[in-house]
Amino acid sequence: MKPVVLYGLITGVFLSFGSCKNTDDEFQFDDVLPPVPEGYVRMQITVPGLTPVSTYALDAADETRVSTVDVLVFDASNDTFLCHAEGESIVTDGNDSNKKTFDVDLRAAGNIAGAYVMVVANAHETVNVAANTPSIASATKEDVMKLLEFPSSGKWNVNGNSSTPFPMWGMTPAAISLNTSAIPAISLIRSVAKIDVGIGLDADDAAQGLPGGTTFTLESVELHNSLDKGSVAPYSNNHDPLNTTAVAASIPGPIASGTTAPGINPAIPYSAGTASDGFSTNKFSCTGAIYMAEHAAGDRDALSTNPYLVIGGKYNGSSTATYYRLDFVSGSYPNQEFLPVLRNHRYRFNITEVKGSGYTSAALAAAARPVNLTYDLSATDESLTSYDYDGQYTLGVSQDSYTLDNKAQSATLQVSTTYEKGYKAESDQSWLTIATDGKETTTANSPGSPTTLTFNVAAYNSGYTYPGTITITSGRLKKNITVNRKSTADGFTVSAAATSYPATGGPQTDMKVTSSYKWQVRIKSDPDAIITDFDSGGNAGSGLTFNFTLINNSSTPKAYGIPEATFTFFSPTGEFLEEERTVKLPETMYLPPQHKGWAGSNIYWDGNRLTFAASDDPDINTKKCYQGVYFKWGSLCGLDASGANSSTWTNKIIYQPNWNINNPASSSWSTVNSSNWADISCVNVNANNRNRAYLYEAHKPVNRLGDICRYLTQTGDAPGSSTGTKWRIPTSNEFEAPGGTYPLEGGGWSSQTSDKADGTYIIGFGRIKTGTNNGDAYQPFFPAAGWRYYADGTNDGKLWSLGVEGLYRTSSPGGNNYVYELDINSGRIGASDTNPNTFAFNVRCVKE
Repeated sequence: MKPVVLYGLITGVFLSFGSCKNTDDEFQFDDVLPPVPEGYVRMQITVPGLTPVSTYALDAADETRVSTVDVLVFDASNDTFLCHAEGESIVTDGNDSNKKTFDVDLRAAGNIAGAYVMVVANAHETVNVAANTPSIASATKEDVMKLLEFPSSGKWNVNGNSSTPFPMWGMTPAAISLNTSAIPAISLIRSVAKIDVGIGLDADDAAQGLPGGTTFTLESVELHNSLDKGSVAPYSNNHDPLNTTAVAASIPGPIASGTTAPGINPAIPYSAGTASDGFSTNKFSCTGAIYMAEHAAGDRDALSTNPYLVIGGKYNGSSTATYYRLDFVSGSYPNQEFLPVLRNHRYRFNITEVKGSGYTSAALAAAARPVNLTYDLSATDESLTSYDYDGQYTLGVSQDSYTLDNKAQSATLQVSTTYEKGYKAESDQSWLTIATDGKETTTANSPGSPTTLTFNVAAYNSGYTYPGTITITSGRLKKNITVNRKSTADGFTVSAAATSYPATGGPQTDMKVTSSYKWQVRIKSDPDAIITDFDSGGNAGSGLTFNFTLINNSSTPKAYGIPEATFTFFSPTGEFLEEERTVKLPETMYLPPQHKGWAGSNIYWDGNRLTFAASDDPDINTKKCYQGVYFKWGSLCGLDASGANSSTWTNKIIYQPNWNINNPASSSWSTVNSSNWADISCVNVNANNRNRAYLYEAHKPVNRLGDICRYLTQTGDAPGSSTGTKWRIPTSNEFEAPGGTYPLEGGGWSSQTSDKADGTYIIGFGRIKTGTNNGDAYQPFFPAAGWRYYADGTNDGKLWSLGVEGLYRTSSPGGNNYVYELDINSGRIGASDTNPNTFAFNVRCVKE
């Protein structure tokens, strides 16, 4: 077990209350600093270091700048707040910009035996607000930490001396005595993460470009789904105090003080044409410009809300940039892991291969999975992350393991030890060598000033023994660093496939594979679906052709906006790294897989918002009979459901959404009255496809157009949306009844008069969709809810057939501004009928 005094021993620096004299020769502040003012304490902090490449937009001095310091003290006996004081006379060590001293008056803490001391840099305003909160007297450390927030909207200002300094935080990990002992120097960590992108980055972070004659330049980078504020302090469960590192994201949320959860920033652009955006002259890298607040790890099923980058680049001399998506992931499918974005970490996207052009727009790349580009992502805490302690000395390293590709290369390790004779490093493998004769001896140092150990690895050779181990020895302490190698070999290539096919499916096409080894190919989304299996014979020369046909049907793997199939070529014996090739249908098509179940009611107004009932709603027997409000095709505005048959659209209510693009969950609703049917827009289309979800493609909430079920999911107004359930409008084909029918339900089909503008008028007769195929285990009831007429100058918006007929929206286009719908009455069912898009019908949602 590591003792709680570890932190003070790591820093090796203690500053007494009554004097600025320091007995450690490493810091000679006495030669430059004035005496400590009476009643004050002189404290020292160490801020995260930076070893920048020449293209960094923000240099080391600016990244380590401290403009304000605040100290908060907590009673160790009950963990409650004691006092707050602002640091004064901040001085940077002339030999090391990472080290600062300041003076602070802590007399308000009183005569306290044991205390925790927290230091916050560059966030004076939020600390001051928290310290003056009425409930602060009884607040715990965790309470106070959750009050400390910083804004992170748009680009972080990295313009040199005028840049916005980073909020930083640190704390004594163990209680100290303010009366009898000195205050240990405190290491701070930045509250933001740094993101760098480069092409062919080497061990020294110099971008080399792509090997083999392929050219690719970075023209732009967009940061997507970053949060507009962050927490200055890491919450206790998300932070390892001994190793001073974040282990999970600390994201602000609503608490008693009235703070709110963060919103989502619009995509933040960085351009090679902007001087402060960190692009190298040769456009091989974008470094030291992108900073963001912490973000929780993404999810494979929530690609649209995960944090990610979209880069624009020019491939092989093209004059036009195309676009690629980069996610915060490590590993290869199916063992791919989405990473959280953590404070004080640097995320290094290293582009290692570009196989072809990307998507034609940033929006298309954002909506799809990565294609034609390979990258490695490393996440490194910019403080040491692993310490051992023997009761006297400490030994720390920046990471415990490495996984490197097959190329010969160098890598670096940060090492810190308080042992006066330093450390030595040794390798147990011939392919893994230490840069200085197998050993390196240094003097003692601190976490704020580690030394860099460089080691070399030879190219992968199947005759070598893997993995290798570097052993760091410092006095009685030892740490083993594991170095793994990815297995690969020369002699395997696969040609690029054509990138798109007609909507009805393409002719048989092929990719040519050349390999000296046995290889297999499978569909990426289904790792068990191995398509074919080839031996090496005949492959090494002219190659072997892999034939396939991409068919436009529900079993083909698809992604929103760009239905696609990705093939993975791999070695069953691990002789080479996996290769992927992606093929896709036309970029505007969305052909969804069969839905997973029906909603329990039509969409109605509940007094505050448009919503609908789930099939397990406790009041389902009533809500399933709701008439529902009406929708023009593609409109997100619900239309007044009241009136008698043939009644006109006069001074009727429109239930109107107000989209908040930065925080969909805070979107609002309003009601307006209208007598002009043309006030309500709809989506126009000239296509015909019963399996196409066109409204999902045309979804533009800012224009109040799109798929209303998808919109209610985004805003949290649909049942289960807060726990991940997603809804959409069904396609026309999904209204068919394979293995079932639409039997009549209830009697007395006759004209009705609704007195409920909100769509809650009860209609007890209609048709039930039976059958248990394709999500129909719940058998939905479709009431004869009527409809509103299209605009012909005479019958604009008239109510028709209430109690006699039911017409239900699909998202499928029927050609020339006609669209498919379900039409039911007492004598027929039309699951493939079409009507103009200006009609207003009911909507029944289905689960994605």
